Amino acid sequence: MSETGTVNPSPPETDDGPSLCGLVRRRAESAPGADAVVDHQGGTVLTYAALVARAGALAGCLRDNGIGPEAPVAVLLRDPVDTIVTMLAVLDAGGVYCPLDPTAPERRTTALLRALRTRVAVADQPLPDVTVLAPGAAGTPGESVDPGPGALAYVLHTSGSTGTPKGVAMPHRGLSRLIRWQVANGEPGLRTLQFTATSFDVTFQEVLSTLVTGGSLVVAPEELRRDPGALLDTIVERGVERLFLPYVALQLLADAAQRRGVVPSSLRHVVTAGERLVITSAIRNLFAALPHCRLDNHYGPTEAHLVTSHTLPADVSAWPAAPPIGAPVDGVGCHVLDESLRPVPGGEAGELYVSGAGLARGYLHDPRRTAERFVPGPSGERLYRTGDLVRQGPQGYEFVGRTDGQLKVRGFRVEPAEVEQAITSHPRVIAAAVGLREVTEGMPVLVAYVQSENELSARELTEHLGDLVPPYMIPARYVTVASLPRTASGKIDGRALSGLDLPAPETAPGQSIPDLVTAVWTRVLGHDEFEGDDDFFDVGGDSLLATWVVAELGQALDRPLELSLFLEYSTVEDLTVALEALAPGPVREGSPSQVVTLRPGPSGRVLYLLHPLGGELLGYRVLAKASQAPVRLLGIGWRGRPPAPGSSLADIARVHVEQLHTIQPEGPYLLAGWSFGGVLAYEVARQLTAAGDTVDFLGLIDANPVLDPITGLPIEETVFLDLLDTVAARLDDPDADLGALTSGDTWRQLMGAPIAEGTSSRYLHTVLDTARACMAAAMRYEPGPYAGPVHLYQASVPGGAHREKLAAALRPLCRGPLTITAVPGDHWGLTRDQDAGRLAELLDEALENTGATGSGTGGSGS
Repeated sequence: MSETGTVNPSPPETDDGPSLCGLVRRRAESAPGADAVVDHQGGTVLTYAALVARAGALAGCLRDNGIGPEAPVAVLLRDPVDTIVTMLAVLDAGGVYCPLDPTAPERRTTALLRALRTRVAVADQPLPDVTVLAPGAAGTPGESVDPGPGALAYVLHTSGSTGTPKGVAMPHRGLSRLIRWQVANGEPGLRTLQFTATSFDVTFQEVLSTLVTGGSLVVAPEELRRDPGALLDTIVERGVERLFLPYVALQLLADAAQRRGVVPSSLRHVVTAGERLVITSAIRNLFAALPHCRLDNHYGPTEAHLVTSHTLPADVSAWPAAPPIGAPVDGVGCHVLDESLRPVPGGEAGELYVSGAGLARGYLHDPRRTAERFVPGPSGERLYRTGDLVRQGPQGYEFVGRTDGQLKVRGFRVEPAEVEQAITSHPRVIAAAVGLREVTEGMPVLVAYVQSENELSARELTEHLGDLVPPYMIPARYVTVASLPRTASGKIDGRALSGLDLPAPETAPGQSIPDLVTAVWTRVLGHDEFEGDDDFFDVGGDSLLATWVVAELGQALDRPLELSLFLEYSTVEDLTVALEALAPGPVREGSPSQVVTLRPGPSGRVLYLLHPLGGELLGYRVLAKASQAPVRLLGIGWRGRPPAPGSSLADIARVHVEQLHTIQPEGPYLLAGWSFGGVLAYEVARQLTAAGDTVDFLGLIDANPVLDPITGLPIEETVFLDLLDTVAARLDDPDADLGALTSGDTWRQLMGAPIAEGTSSRYLHTVLDTARACMAAAMRYEPGPYAGPVHLYQASVPGGAHREKLAAALRPLCRGPLTITAVPGDHWGLTRDQDAGRLAELLDEALENTGATGSGTGGSGS
């Protein structure tokens, strides 16, 4: 690494070789009858000769209409074959290819046309104030136009921080550099699936690198992007050899292949980009079954397209959970700098700046924003400021996070300000803020916090936004607030917003299938603003949330469900009919291990808090609210029927380990627990590590598997079980004074407040029977050693000698580092009241120093 970063040599300013369109024509001359484009759904097949002929005819028509160098051509087409023809035609005419999203609202399309200042469009619908050409139009034959390396090749729009989209203007120099590198870096002539939306720059890699090497493109409908089962079928049926997929789509494809037992053996090369790559067990298993298939991790913002690349090694078992983004590709310079544009020391995180031939000219007709992001470097070179934090690792750059508030939703880059501006244009909205919240592991969604004159339903807001922004920019959840919280400086308090609860109603055992479906939809969508005949995807759902719905329904019905079923029956009414036909009878109770969100947070890191004796999680509420660490806090509770009589602590922990693996198949895991919950977390950590999983953090909050932290006695010698038995035996006694029975200090330290008059007898039986089973299991527990790091947080009351006695009993079990911290308060108050604030600070500090902090997204087209 040089003083300013890593730089690969740039290609020369001019190139004497043929243009990209010229290379495609060469292929047509050498193999005119070979398949160039295959429409999987419509059956259309274009040979190379037919493709070049159609593109040449349209190019002539574009030239006849004044298109040449620097002249933008708006392209708005739904048919993917027409889109590919038009891309080649615009480049052949020397014009600027400007694809627009056909799913975007009319108002947005009109605004972008105005911003492009174009006079000509190729579209399958009328457009205002431009000459619209059909994709099959033909004009005067003529020679291809070579506009030169500095002329614009394309303009792509990304979400804008000022509320308006930004048009990234890329010259031919950058496009040529990209395609020539991709061709040189991969096997030529592969059959490639054209998966990426046309508004993504990855489309150029898919289309042009395939056609210039004589491969064939398989194009498929939009629905394929949200149906991993159909995607898998297409790959198998068409013998697809190469794929460009964002991480989430790759994960869903791998999951579908694993569930169905299908191996897409034709695959030879997979490139993932647009989001941070995480190697899940499903992805690892997919490539283990494809030893001949290569997996590349690409990174690059639209303003520089492809910046770095990392090819994962052949040994799948050696793949890290979060692979690096790799080394710079040819023609790219990478510079890791601090806020003063000085190089950071090796191994430290800094902001990534990019130089070289791959940079865009800037933002079309927007010199102010261009100057903000394209800046002069320390040596005078032109740099693009990515806003991404990286560090240099042994295998290249490692992605750390973002420096600004820009969000990434399923590979799309979203500026919150643009969404907020659209929301506040509603006449009854006073103010709005938008953030990213994770609704289940690895599934972040946009959440809008809305302050309005009168309460607005999610449906009203969604319908309003449907006319203003593309679907991926519509929030999946809305939280109504009386006023947006602000910091002392007057800025929106993002931490306070992220701590607000999202609705998460429980699914009751034994309920009817219609009620089950409604409850699961409500929990996943975060609102109940839907009717029985509303389509899931019209009320805030997407393919990721659909996967979550299917998983929950399958678990409740005790049978695997295919995602395709949900996609076919996507209303509550239709889905109910389909499920009742598949699974007549009541819904099963499901696992007694229950995961509950205690505090939402950024994606990528989750701290699991294990339940204390009674199986409930209410005691963690104050602690969770006080925590500010960049993690999501999930509670693992025990619900329904108490553990069976005679259950060991290992048995109880095993149930929770199975549930953990359901929602997070692989580590690293972060675990903690108070009192019995800490002992349970200790055994869960032992079982996870014994199975080969990684546990990065284990926090014992006044918990000890050897001695009772309240009395200092061996756990088997305590009187707690006798107390619990006594109270349980008197629950149904009308003359029993339960308040008096449970008012002593021993009960308070163990279970909290005395039993209140009027509390449900059924509820008390469940909680006390769970507590008795857990207490009995703890008394019989013989803890084995644990090799990982342990953080012990001890209550300062009753005193230092007591704490040292407890720590001395724990030390022989801890084969790894043991960190001991005293926290103000007694055993019960440690997680509650004012004492919880100090404990939260200590936990936050330990978590921020454990492993990676947060997750981010990096990929080509980001």
